[in-house]
Amino acid sequence: MNINLSKFLQLKFNIFLYRSLGWGIAYLYIIILGKLYLFLNAKEKKRIVLAVEAAFYNHKNYPEIRSITGNIYKGIFRHYYEKLFNAFSSVEELRGFMHKNIEDQGLSEIARGLSLGKGVLLVTGHFGGVEFAPGYLAAKHFPVTIIVRFSSPSLRDISIKKASNFSSRIIDAGSTPNILKAIHDNLKENRVVITQCDEIDEWRPSKEYINFMDNQILLDKTINILTKRFDTYMAFAIMHRLGGGKYKFIVNPLNDILVKFNSRNNNSMGALVLKFLEYYIYKFPEEWYQWKNCYRVMNFPPKTYTCYKSSHASVLRPTLAEG
Repeated sequence: MNINLSKFLQLKFNIFLYRSLGWGIAYLYIIILGKLYLFLNAKEKKRIVLAVEAAFYNHKNYPEIRSITGNIYKGIFRHYYEKLFNAFSSVEELRGFMHKNIEDQGLSEIARGLSLGKGVLLVTGHFGGVEFAPGYLAAKHFPVTIIVRFSSPSLRDISIKKASNFSSRIIDAGSTPNILKAIHDNLKENRVVITQCDEIDEWRPSKEYINFMDNQILLDKTINILTKRFDTYMAFAIMHRLGGGKYKFIVNPLNDILVKFNSRNNNSMGALVLKFLEYYIYKFPEEWYQWKNCYRVMNFPPKTYTCYKSSHASVLRPTLAEG
């Protein structure tokens, strides 16, 4: 197929069915479409399999890796359900969902950052229910701006319209001529600007190496560029799936932790946020949906290898992480 999964699920006929069937049945329909897509796209499925093996073959045995991979497929389907529900459900339906199903931890760190008057750069990843994060913060009366690249014009149009209902803003990375200036202007207004640290398709390698999931990779320079350009408060957050349709929005402060981190390791803010993400990926691998793009930065294990069951690689544990 010459169409990716995101665009495949956003075909007009499919969107019509989601809205007609109701979102409960729509989730089952998305799973069926997702399985069909992976069946027809063996190359993409193979990339996911190899990436999971590359991350876990020193830590898990083969049956465990197969189980993790199966759960990752389910997590990918869940992500697209969340993405489509977030975009195409009604404003009232989405507000009610977030009020009922999302709890938070460490939200005071964002308020603390805004109290300094220089804005907050909130870093996250392609993880869990991240699609709900901007709307959740806006519903909590935080001034939110999200940087996003849209996979279709229809998703762009409806997302911008819905953002206005939540008093949030969107920086469209696909059409904004100067993204750094747009980020600067929003931080200057003392807003929360949300960006992601794992845009592997847009990776801009620096000269700094970091161990990421048992692979020595060149760190993406984007977060470090933002850190050097803007004197702002920084935090890392994820929207963790708790199961049963429930979520927990977890926020970790970064500025203070970086000082402690650098006392032991000569690493940058970009390295710090990636280590935070790595912690959550190892703990909840089914919630990360960038596995198919890992071939761009990871070395896959040899065709003949032995899986081992051992402790995870040492990663930085976020101070507020629980569960």
